[in-house]
Amino acid sequence: MRGVMRMSSLKIFAIILTMLSTAAVASEVKVYELKGGITVSIEEAPFNPKNHTLENCEDPTTPCKIDGLFPYGTAFDLPKTYLKEMSLMIGGEKYSLDVTGMYDAWGNRPLEYEGSVRYLGAHCYDKHYCTLRGLFSDAAGSFVAEWKVINGESIRTILTSSDDVVNLFIENIDPPYYE
Repeated sequence: MRGVMRMSSLKIFAIILTMLSTAAVASEVKVYELKGGITVSIEEAPFNPKNHTLENCEDPTTPCKIDGLFPYGTAFDLPKTYLKEMSLMIGGEKYSLDVTGMYDAWGNRPLEYEGSVRYLGAHCYDKHYCTLRGLFSDAAGSFVAEWKVINGESIRTILTSSDDVVNLFIENIDPPYYE
């Protein structure tokens, strides 16, 4: 009887451990330190189609809409993840960034592949005036975004998958700096 109880306890422990590890990967936060004391936090979570309004998503030959918008980061398939939250921190200030419509954006990539590509670039004149650029997703789903913090308020100024703008950001991920 004691052996049966012990086996049962081990099974319960394994089930609890599995449940905890599954809950831990529900959402993943990555934090990156950029030049000039700028910190960027990216939270990506699994995409659940049941939590969204989908239009034209049954036909893989036509782009679908998610919550009334064409998604960035996926060509024709439903996304696997979405950006839940992204923020820029500088000088004790934290700015939430608009991540609406950004899917399959980050994954497990590092901030940079040395000598090849860097995915985030930023510059702040002070803690109330900043520009952040990002290169997201990959291959056919690649897209870029740019945010500005103007007088302490954040606004997304660019969200596009246009090849020429993506290539511009690949070559110039750091925003221009004017003295």
